[in-house]
Amino acid sequence: MKKIASKDNQYIKQAISLKNRKYRTREQMFLLEGKTMVSEALQSKHPLVRVLVDEAYREEYQALYEQFNHLQWLEIESRLFKTIADMETPQGIIAVAPIPRTDFEQLIGQNASLILLDQIADPGNLGTIIRTAWALNIDAVLLSAGCTDSFSPKAVRASMGGILNVPVYTLVGDREIEMLKAAGYQVIGTALNARTTIFENDYQKPTVIVIGSEARGISPEIKPCCDIFSKIPTNPKVDSLNAAVACAIIIMEVWKQRNSVLLS
Repeated sequence: MKKIASKDNQYIKQAISLKNRKYRTREQMFLLEGKTMVSEALQSKHPLVRVLVDEAYREEYQALYEQFNHLQWLEIESRLFKTIADMETPQGIIAVAPIPRTDFEQLIGQNASLILLDQIADPGNLGTIIRTAWALNIDAVLLSAGCTDSFSPKAVRASMGGILNVPVYTLVGDREIEMLKAAGYQVIGTALNARTTIFENDYQKPTVIVIGSEARGISPEIKPCCDIFSKIPTNPKVDSLNAAVACAIIIMEVWKQRNSVLLS
């Protein structure tokens, strides 16, 4: 394992730059941080560019290094590692990974369940939704142009591995939604003033569920694309639900309908 102690090293500079969305987009790479996240990526054979280990944790990760020594592993001086780490209490290991490539055409002709997030700004909420989507077998998460970056350190961490297992499609707008509708998808928007509830819909058919931001709801660009609108029945004294919580409730209903045989 090669040791690095200079802040001017190209790998140190690149890793630090990947904390910024601009450079993640340009390089098409992102950071996976923490023992669980990196171990899962290694065990599942998710493609990785390199692994960075804090020199203070060299012994702890020696066995993992020996098991996956076909990859490039770098031992980083502790003071430099802290400039790369994003966690409050770093666990001494970070991997640089390529952002998975997605092909929107693959969704056409599928009986898929999709979540479209419209202008979701909080990376913690986004990561949590991706994690829930993974847990309950949502086929893909779609993001409108106004969403936060799903590959930011906070979103990746909140996804708890979901980002490696659920395809994420970005910059989805009315054109892409109309393509899905032409292919047979129903598009269900969420709205507090909707007449029907989420429990009245048929999710066995190809479906796109649209979740808008907590502050503004579904954007004017996306709203006309919705076939119907539904709401989560709640105590009228409660103004609204957190986007991640609302999404989890809806996804659970989707999972229940699509797995009715397992539940009977």
